[in-house]
Amino acid sequence: MSDHSRPNDHCEPADLSCLLAAIVFEPGEDVDTILSEIAAEHTALRLSGVVQTGGNRDGCNVREMALKSLRDGWEIRILEDRGSQSQGCRLNPHAITEVAGRIEGELEAGADLLLINRFGRAESEGYGLRPVFERAVLDGVPVLTAVRSDYLGAWEEFHGGLGIALPRERQAVRDWTIRACASGSKAPA
Repeated sequence: MSDHSRPNDHCEPADLSCLLAAIVFEPGEDVDTILSEIAAEHTALRLSGVVQTGGNRDGCNVREMALKSLRDGWEIRILEDRGSQSQGCRLNPHAITEVAGRIEGELEAGADLLLINRFGRAESEGYGLRPVFERAVLDGVPVLTAVRSDYLGAWEEFHGGLGIALPRERQAVRDWTIRACASGSKAPA
């Protein structure tokens, strides 16, 4: 596994690693606040993507969780109610498919930065919002996400050396975003 204690401090415009970054966090750590703050700081950009609302913990033990669009403000609940005796993740695949379709539409309309709340279990298994990540990179749009430490290996396998891991530090994330957006605007389509 790569050392995620310090960000990649060098980013050339032709370097595709400038286009993929994940904030690495531990279970129970708040990463949604950082993602929301970064989105709020970049209102001059054509933002695309979603932040997580509801539920203060990452994972499947929360009752309510939704993804909220950074561009249009739509919000879609992503957990399904399976009853009180259900076990395992309650991620609603139909809701995730709807979210993916909406984000794909935003990317088609043009975006300077894609922010997706997580690269998690679904993405590590090859589904979820993974096609949205792939589409953005192919379009030259920088992608910022968060990855829980236990999915870091899957994140690294997914990006194959074309992405970086960032520490859960606001300034490191801000710095990457500024570099990546400058690089993304020069990336080939």
